[in-house]
Amino acid sequence: MRHGSVVHDPTGSLGADIPLDRALNGQLATTVLSWSGGTAPPPADIEQAALHLSGYAELLVRELRTPLGRLRAITGRTPDVQRAEITLDEATRRLKAPAIRHGDPLKQAQSRALLVQALHGALDRTLAAAPNPAPVPGA
Repeated sequence: MRHGSVVHDPTGSLGADIPLDRALNGQLATTVLSWSGGTAPPPADIEQAALHLSGYAELLVRELRTPLGRLRAITGRTPDVQRAEITLDEATRRLKAPAIRHGDPLKQAQSRALLVQALHGALDRTLAAAPNPAPVPGA
């Protein structure tokens, strides 16, 4: 594949083994949340940030499903599981809407940044509570 090629990946399997760049995306979310009317970059940059955070949030949703399913199978629907499920459901609902709509692009980008922060928190809590999967023999 050439650099810059567009690949159709409806199952999301091509990037399944690529680790998330949490530090970079967390910093972007923090930066977007620090913008105000006077310190915000041009609208095109704000929209680009919103699109990037939306894509990253989609990856976080996928990343959260596996340990959450494992935790739910072991512990049942504990308050921690329920809270993570609520975050996951809300993220899924919000990500169905386009990242950029008519209206204030700054508020839309900041909404995606808050979503990323909520997903980071849910993923951290779920990974801390979920047991590690058993290693595959011979792998």
